Amino acid sequence: MRYVRPEAVQAMASFEGSSAPLPEIPRSADYLVVGGGVHGLSVAGALARRLGEGGRRSTVVLVERSRLGAGASGIAGGIVRGYYRSPAITEIVRLSVERFERAPAAFGFRQVGFLAIVPERQVDDLRAIAVRQAEVGYSSELVTGDASCAEYLTWLWPDFDAASVQAVLHERRSGWADASATVRELAREARGAGVRIFEGVEVVGLEHDGSSVSAVVTNHGSIRCDHLVLACGVWARDAWRMLGREFSVTLDGVPTPLVDLVKAQEGDFFLPGVGLQAGAGREAPVVHFDAEGPLYSDRDGRVLIAGPWGIYFRMGRTGTGLTVGGLPEHMGPDAPLDPYGPENPKHAAGEAFCEFAEAGLARVLTRFRGAGERWRATPHGGVVGLTPDGYPVLDHVLENAYVILDAGHTYKLLALGTLAAGDILDGPEPLLEPFRLDRFEAGRLQPTSRSPYPWT
Repeated sequence: MRYVRPEAVQAMASFEGSSAPLPEIPRSADYLVVGGGVHGLSVAGALARRLGEGGRRSTVVLVERSRLGAGASGIAGGIVRGYYRSPAITEIVRLSVERFERAPAAFGFRQVGFLAIVPERQVDDLRAIAVRQAEVGYSSELVTGDASCAEYLTWLWPDFDAASVQAVLHERRSGWADASATVRELAREARGAGVRIFEGVEVVGLEHDGSSVSAVVTNHGSIRCDHLVLACGVWARDAWRMLGREFSVTLDGVPTPLVDLVKAQEGDFFLPGVGLQAGAGREAPVVHFDAEGPLYSDRDGRVLIAGPWGIYFRMGRTGTGLTVGGLPEHMGPDAPLDPYGPENPKHAAGEAFCEFAEAGLARVLTRFRGAGERWRATPHGGVVGLTPDGYPVLDHVLENAYVILDAGHTYKLLALGTLAAGDILDGPEPLLEPFRLDRFEAGRLQPTSRSPYPWT
């Protein structure tokens, strides 16, 4: 069976009839990875290293439709944290942080810590997370009670408004990674291990017999492969359909989209003369602040969000300004993906997000109140795919076709590539068993927190 997207046929014919030089892509590969983001680069590098260490002469090829990091990997805020209600993912977070710790400068990893700050209804979530982190050796400190939380937070920031805060989880080993540096380092490692990387090569079709894939059809011709790894982010939706499958799972007996596409709203904010400096010269940790609501506009006092809301923020790349994120905006499973990212007005955060971010920052730190038009904001963002329980999927979809859907957890789960390589080469990886496709139909969904955010 050969599936090629109908709209790609004309483009392929046009290319084949042009005089433009073809890239020197191979016509076959033992392992073909589709997607040049964090997980594609990571799994490709891990496969090549493992195969090389075992003395196996195998070729690993990675193709990327645009440029490396052109999807969510290149625009993400890069936050690294273990604030997850699912016990199954804590060990993967620990392994991911260890990977950053081995080469922090190469990844642009700032191990500044992470604060989860929550109201009463989320206290039990933080208690459970703290217990699980202690079990796997992931250093964190839990503070509960309004007076203790206020004392803790105002020690870090004297102007922190701790009203309604009932618990704080301080993850010492967390922080954030620079997106560009991480993509560059993973590409360097992959190439060093022998991976052949080709940018500007778009997959437009798949050849398969319903049980295994024999070739991938690209805009530069077909590549035969023994093993296929789909690490193409939200574009997995298109690849799934090339396999002749509905991009859905059965949940409580009802067909449900495998991913719901959401706009991940983030932006860079700068207020002249005012920053995120912590008290006594301490380096500011990443902050995730959840509240019951309402949230009032810092511009005119009207209600922006009546119910629960949350905001996360960190220091900007250059040490000035802040990178801020807010609740995602649901777009539905069939939202258009191209052009991807900030240049697409349907993908990028807008003025409403800017007002939300200014209001959220003003609610948390009094230094930001009444700033009005002094703020300089650059909203951005992109589209990520949320699974029904908000957690990743790693599994074989055909005998020789493997998929990595990270559900928007990119930098927090850097170890997924290495674990997936072992899953492919050695058989089932125990740490990945909770994240198989069949968990949805079987009702084994991962537990989620009471946070308004879908990623916890």
